[in-house]
Amino acid sequence: MLISFFKRAQTLKFLLWFGIGLRIVLYFTLSPYGADAHGEIINFIATHHRLPITREVFCAMHPPLYYLLAQPFFAFDSLTNQKITQLLSVLISSLNLYLLYLLGKHYFKNTLILNISFLLAIFLHSYITFSLYVTNDTLSFLIGTWCFWLLSKYFQAPSRKKEYWLAFALGLGLLAKGTFLAFVPVVFGVIALTLYILKIDWKQIISRLTIFGILTLAIGGYKFAENWYYEGRPVVHNMDIFPLNSQKTYQGPKSFYAFNLPKLMKSPTIYNRDFDLIHVYPIVMYATFWYKYADLENDYDLGVKTNFKYIGSLIYLVALIPTLVILLGLWLLIVQSIQFLTSFSSLSSGEAISALEKTTWLALLLMSVALVLIAGFKYDAWSCFHGRLFLQSFFSLLAMLYTGLSYLQARSTLLFKLSSLGIICLAFLYCCYFGIESLYKFIG
Repeated sequence: MLISFFKRAQTLKFLLWFGIGLRIVLYFTLSPYGADAHGEIINFIATHHRLPITREVFCAMHPPLYYLLAQPFFAFDSLTNQKITQLLSVLISSLNLYLLYLLGKHYFKNTLILNISFLLAIFLHSYITFSLYVTNDTLSFLIGTWCFWLLSKYFQAPSRKKEYWLAFALGLGLLAKGTFLAFVPVVFGVIALTLYILKIDWKQIISRLTIFGILTLAIGGYKFAENWYYEGRPVVHNMDIFPLNSQKTYQGPKSFYAFNLPKLMKSPTIYNRDFDLIHVYPIVMYATFWYKYADLENDYDLGVKTNFKYIGSLIYLVALIPTLVILLGLWLLIVQSIQFLTSFSSLSSGEAISALEKTTWLALLLMSVALVLIAGFKYDAWSCFHGRLFLQSFFSLLAMLYTGLSYLQARSTLLFKLSSLGIICLAFLYCCYFGIESLYKFIG
């Protein structure tokens, strides 16, 4: 009966509205303040009627687009009360979910697997909470998904106009968050390769790429130009200004491989004070991706300070199933991409562009994760390995989950059913977590 529900075509629309409704409900109980004080930048702009330079306000190294969009909402708020401003994040988060819904319908034809995969977009802890705070993360999620949507249209029928739209979106991404630097070489390369496959004259290719680059830089280059002028370099991290020596992470080779799930389940948050866990990169990324590992992220305290914290332990355990399926999908996309890159000259233009599309999903995620790892290794701080920091490429994860489930469905009915039930069970655990935490906050 449960599986039959997910086989229905109309279920996807139901899940969309459920996800939007969940975000609206959480708005009333979730604090607008996340891990970083983004409200201070919004308040600075409202007070001084100009943008702050990097060293004037904590987090002012971020590009300003979200903070500018928040100004009409903040007119009804103050630095100590940002609930109206938080409405902007709710609207952005809901629009992002709708775009993911459209992308899923466009790409994925297996209704059952699409519906089960879409549960990740609805319930994933880091994806919901960081899309509802007053933070530029929510805008980066939306613009990232929009880039995937524009790329889908570009691959269908490449044109100059669609390249201009991609330049506009990528420029806005750079104007929203520096993590979009990971998108620049990928999108640039995708356009070049697409035009090459279509046998466009090389002079035209260079001309179109030049225009694309100029538009992207003109729209999104403000903060990088400001940093260059004031700091002598285009990219400035907040840890260049406020180093967090207390967050030192690296403790030798074991930091790369010592993934200990039982130990994480015993201490599901930093508040539980097993500080050995923060020295293992895979644990930090896994724990912050699937659950509230760092207790600065929100004020849902039951899952931190009471025995209700063990719902986090269950989430970590069950999340191992979609993690393995996503890794399977990742491997399959890597294999397909290698096959494409080694044989694309023998493919027809239609086949080559279709293969390039999936390679693009892979490249955008890998570049986003690489940027997170580079920052983490450079500053040696566990917070730099947070699982939300590459979620502008969330659609890639959705595609990998879908690809992994499709592979299992074709080869093992048992493994497919177990994987599907595991993902549904994880969604149920998230429902319990958000529902009970919200009820506790409401009563409190």
